[in-house]
Amino acid sequence: MQRIDGRYLQELRKEHGYSIRALADLIYVSKSTVSRWEASSVPEDENTLARIAEVFGTTVEDMRAQSALKYEGEGGGKAPVPDDEDDMLSADQRAGVRFGIKGLAICCGVIFAAAIILVILALLTR
Repeated sequence: MQRIDGRYLQELRKEHGYSIRALADLIYVSKSTVSRWEASSVPEDENTLARIAEVFGTTVEDMRAQSALKYEGEGGGKAPVPDDEDDMLSADQRAGVRFGIKGLAICCGVIFAAAIILVILALLTR
């Protein structure tokens, strides 16, 4: 299957007037992930490809075809960069992980505050 060249992704992003950060926010990945893709190639994760295609108002098949037409045979034999584990998570899964970490931090804070209040009350009632 033809991979989408990162230069084509960069071209699409610029044509649509998106900064790297804006595109990253739209497709639920980090800014550094988009930068890495633009330097090599876009991963073959179907969810990610579908989000990118939706943002640019095209199809995954059309992006592959256009990328091949423009960049195939241009020394684009760059070795693909391994995907981060975060890139393999869906947007819902990533949101769940973020909420889980924040939720844990909030719970710890509440427990700590409750413990301090109990200590203060114990000292006051002596």
